[in-house]
Amino acid sequence: MALFDEWYHKGHTIVHEVMEELGIQYEQKAFRLLKAVLQTLRDRLPASEGKDFAAQLPMVLKAVWCDGWDPTKVPDKSIKHKQDFLERVMNHPGLRRPADISSLEEAEKVTKAVFRVLKRHVSWGEVKDVLGELPEDIRKMLEEA
Repeated sequence: MALFDEWYHKGHTIVHEVMEELGIQYEQKAFRLLKAVLQTLRDRLPASEGKDFAAQLPMVLKAVWCDGWDPTKVPDKSIKHKQDFLERVMNHPGLRRPADISSLEEAEKVTKAVFRVLKRHVSWGEVKDVLGELPEDIRKMLEEA
């Protein structure tokens, strides 16, 4: 049971850090936003890089990463630019629109906040690998986080 508690705690910590970064009071909203960014990032990465990144996530976020993932259909090359990425985050089916994200500017704020949190929990080497797989303007946005 101790291992399960540790997995839960690590995932819970990340959700709470997202809450703090964004000034959100509700765990459920922070979780939905985290999921939208994680799954958009997942869909833009090659399967091998996605697998490496997910390996460093707490178990609950690994489940989020894998939920609906088809590794044979990535990377999704339709996500070519920062705007494509942000639109995908903003229109994620798990979000409550417009309450969760109502604009591209808000989607960018959310994306950067989530990425800042993830950078605290994933090795710098893995972050660099992920950034290296992204188109330039998406990479720059995430480097600014």
